[in-house]
Amino acid sequence: MSGGLVDAGGLERLRDRLAGLPAVIAATLADGMRVQAQALAAAAGARLDGQVKGGTGTLSRALIPTLTVNGLAATAGVTVDEASPAAAYAAFQEYGFHGTESVRAHLRTITQAFGRSIAPVSVPVHAYDRRVDYDGHPFLAPTLADHTDSMRAAVADAISAAVTNQLSS
Repeated sequence: MSGGLVDAGGLERLRDRLAGLPAVIAATLADGMRVQAQALAAAAGARLDGQVKGGTGTLSRALIPTLTVNGLAATAGVTVDEASPAAAYAAFQEYGFHGTESVRAHLRTITQAFGRSIAPVSVPVHAYDRRVDYDGHPFLAPTLADHTDSMRAAVADAISAAVTNQLSS
């Protein structure tokens, strides 16, 4: 087509670029989501550390950013390291618990009796049930809510950058 805006070779190059666009967007999006997952884990840990005065920090250190890529989709998240001692109480901390808990028999070491220090003594404690009313202190859900807008903007920026780079190269 003589005098047209796009010659046949240009049309072919554009078609190739458009065909490669989904893969480029997916790769760019995965990179952006990885960064967002790391930021989300750091913010959740900071929120948790700010809530629990005198805490050990075990739960905040056990937060792991995750990225799942399935074809052209990428999902960022935060999980708790199941090998960590914090894994046992992460849900308890996030959601709270109201109900009866069974405490198994165990040994307790006492180092004081009647307000005075004594040599450590192991005392058996029998199994029992106890009532728990703990409202929980959410740290993951509020962090996600706080970062939703910035995460959406990051996704939009990543897609825009991928399209611009793919079509201009």
